[in-house]
Amino acid sequence: MHALDVLEFGEVRRRLAGHCETAMGQALAAELVPSFQPDTIRWRRERTLEASSALERELVPSLHAVRDLTHAVTRAEKGGVLGGEELYHVGEALSAMRAMRKFLAGRMEASPRLAEDGHRLPDQSALEGKLQDALEPGGGLRDSASVALGQIRSRKRSTASRVAETIQQLAVRYRDLLSDPIYTVRDGRYVLPLKAENRGKIRGIVHDSSASGQTIYVEPESVVQMGNLIRELDGQEREETLRVLGELSSRVGTVAAEIREGLAASASLDLAFGIARYGHAVRGVVVELGEGEAAVEIRGGKHPLLDPETAIPLDLALRVGQNVLITGPNTGGKTVAIKCVGLFVAMAQAGLMVPAGAMRLAPVSQIWADIGDEQSMEQSLSTFSGHIKNVGTALRQLKPGALVLLDEIGSGTDPAEGAALARVILAELADRGAVVLASSHYGELKAFAYEHPAYGNAAMEFDPRTFRPTYRLLVGAPGASHALKIAERYGIPAELVEQARQTLGTQAQDIAHMIEELAQAQRQARKAQGEADRRLNELRDRERRAEANLREAQEIRDKALANAQDVMESALREIRLEAQRLFDELKQSPGDARKREAARQGLKDLDLVGREFAREFSPKTPERDPDRVEKGSTVRVEGFSQAGVVLELGRDGNATVQLGALKMQVPLRRLRKTGEVTAAPSKTTTVRLARAMHATTEIQLIHRRAEDAAEQLSKFIDDAVLAGVHQVRIVHGKGEGVLRKVTQELLKKHADVESFRDGEPAEGGHGVTIAVLSA
Repeated sequence: MHALDVLEFGEVRRRLAGHCETAMGQALAAELVPSFQPDTIRWRRERTLEASSALERELVPSLHAVRDLTHAVTRAEKGGVLGGEELYHVGEALSAMRAMRKFLAGRMEASPRLAEDGHRLPDQSALEGKLQDALEPGGGLRDSASVALGQIRSRKRSTASRVAETIQQLAVRYRDLLSDPIYTVRDGRYVLPLKAENRGKIRGIVHDSSASGQTIYVEPESVVQMGNLIRELDGQEREETLRVLGELSSRVGTVAAEIREGLAASASLDLAFGIARYGHAVRGVVVELGEGEAAVEIRGGKHPLLDPETAIPLDLALRVGQNVLITGPNTGGKTVAIKCVGLFVAMAQAGLMVPAGAMRLAPVSQIWADIGDEQSMEQSLSTFSGHIKNVGTALRQLKPGALVLLDEIGSGTDPAEGAALARVILAELADRGAVVLASSHYGELKAFAYEHPAYGNAAMEFDPRTFRPTYRLLVGAPGASHALKIAERYGIPAELVEQARQTLGTQAQDIAHMIEELAQAQRQARKAQGEADRRLNELRDRERRAEANLREAQEIRDKALANAQDVMESALREIRLEAQRLFDELKQSPGDARKREAARQGLKDLDLVGREFAREFSPKTPERDPDRVEKGSTVRVEGFSQAGVVLELGRDGNATVQLGALKMQVPLRRLRKTGEVTAAPSKTTTVRLARAMHATTEIQLIHRRAEDAAEQLSKFIDDAVLAGVHQVRIVHGKGEGVLRKVTQELLKKHADVESFRDGEPAEGGHGVTIAVLSA
């Protein structure tokens, strides 16, 4: 598709593939294209949201161990015998797929679309266990693979041990006859290196000789029979190995269809989680989808192929009947802005997250793009002809709701003819219901965009002091040329610039001046809007804090009331019981003066306790003397149970109080000084709270240089510890083992790492390290 090529969607797919764990997932990423079916687009978007949420909240099982075993299991299904390594990989894949199936089964409500693929994953735990018990990682059979195999290998080891012991004794006995006083092995036979001149002095079978002929290798007669037994046991071992592999292959073949289905589901899930990982890597957001006529709204968008630290955010809204024409000089980032919009739409309709503050999209029906130099030597097309060919194709096949991106429309030919052609093309696209973003440096098109109801002007901002581009798109005003001012700045004599200015005529100069004034007015309005937005956000933040304080105060009041009620009921119960005891004693001895006096004193004591108890629950007037509250004082704030520390005293009758992790402005009259000692929250606590909001439990180091990987891993571990994460997953891949070595050496030295281990097969095997962090 031409549009995807010029938008460099292929590079996005290449980067996406780097975040997939399996070759099958990478293959799906390489073939991913945008959909133009609203239901499919919405399904993809929801699936990406589920995957992103899962990665943010939980440790997702790895699919790294799942390989493309389609041909292998099909061969087993047809009766073929698989090699040990293939069967081991089947066991690894079954383990990884079962772990993912279990994980998704627990997220049925949170991830229903991912769970659909989870149902397709096989749960063959018996076969998985059999394969893992029978096979070693390299594909060799374990002794426990069968009773017969274990017995054969045991006899073989025992015989080999006796052979080695016997021939070692002979080597010592005949050392003067040997070229070296050691034994060796030739073709599986234990032999002694006998000097050629001593031929016949050791009875046995000659198996080989040295290149010089001075040494012959003799198998002594006393070990020949044991050597023959080892050869016989070798044959038995091969037969038993083939039998066991055949049996295991047969069991794999019986569930081949289920495994193939699981492999396809694994590839689909790998792509879904790869999309989410890539989205997190580019600081992307899931696009909000709308309905109705095609529309694109981007806030704070950054081109995904540019450095996010230096890329200038893009804000733009397009829809059917509200198209944008960017005018101005041939610099300033028009092409980047156009490509960014096209790439965002393609990514969103392919189910990808986009690097923006927010994006809203009512899906488009097509994407057409004519960007860059379309000159073709093979087809003898000039730049102009190449552009017109692409536009002509778009016009012939255009559907309502298509997104059309045109960079420097009408360029490459006579300016008057090019501008005239551009006007009719833009008008036709609008009349046929397209969403258009175009650019041109023709001044005539500024008036067209102003007059046509379906178009609006836009321009790339220039710094009015330096006349350098800021690469920020301004919607609502056409772009000024600045050509004369730039020429003067770069050394064209002032008298020549003035002559050029005079040739423009009064009307042209007035229009240019008007455009500059309009741009200045826009800058001031944007600045004012920014300040208004900032103050509005501050107000909303204060409202949220006030509401939170009120909720906390209400909770504290409710809790205090409940506690007070419990205390009062308990105290009154004790008073009643004591009074009843005193009355019972008086009834038992009504004439005893001593007991009567004791009871009277007891009642006085109860009355004293009751009065003291009443005073405890009577309203207390809080200390409101501001002179007694100083910087550093420990205070209580009305409505809050926790004590705080006064950080600053303001002149407006307020104080800045640190209450736990919350810093707040409080009127002095609401403070009551207390003798409690309360420490302000440490910097570590504050950092931990902030980091915990963005904590992740997994890092991808694949394809990174060792130095970069070590630096990123160290920062990742520090962030995870500050966030209170207990366990993390480090994906470094297998490869040559360099990144695994770098990872594990760093973990050994890190003071906050309690332990680490290689991943289980279901977690990614040797391509993953699991680290447990200090609490």
